[in-house]
Amino acid sequence: MNFERGKRRRNSPEITPLIDVMFFLLVFFMVFSTIKTEPMGLDVELPKAVTGSPQTSTSFEVLVDKSGALYVSGRMATGTELRQQLADRLRVNPDMFVIVKADKEVRYEHVVNALDHVRAVGGYRLGLAVQQGD
Repeated sequence: MNFERGKRRRNSPEITPLIDVMFFLLVFFMVFSTIKTEPMGLDVELPKAVTGSPQTSTSFEVLVDKSGALYVSGRMATGTELRQQLADRLRVNPDMFVIVKADKEVRYEHVVNALDHVRAVGGYRLGLAVQQGD
């Protein structure tokens, strides 16, 4: 009696679950990479002006929020820190344009305070940021 031997099955790991997991991860990252996220930053609502013009030159931005806090490069800064950072930048580019972005509800004294800090270190090219309005 000659029995025909069946095909021998190799012992190898099952990759079907691995393929399923990889496909799931691919779909997961494709879906979540397309979701628009709100950029992190400060919530400063600029006042509107009809006569504003866009600035494209190298500039230094100082933000003043509703409470009067100063922000430089997205980080809260004291007046001394603002002066130091601005002085460092002005040494490199003395003609740099400094833009003060103040919330429309901020008290005027806080805007003047920010302008005083800029003027104290020699910033003479100043601008107040506004939103283009009707």
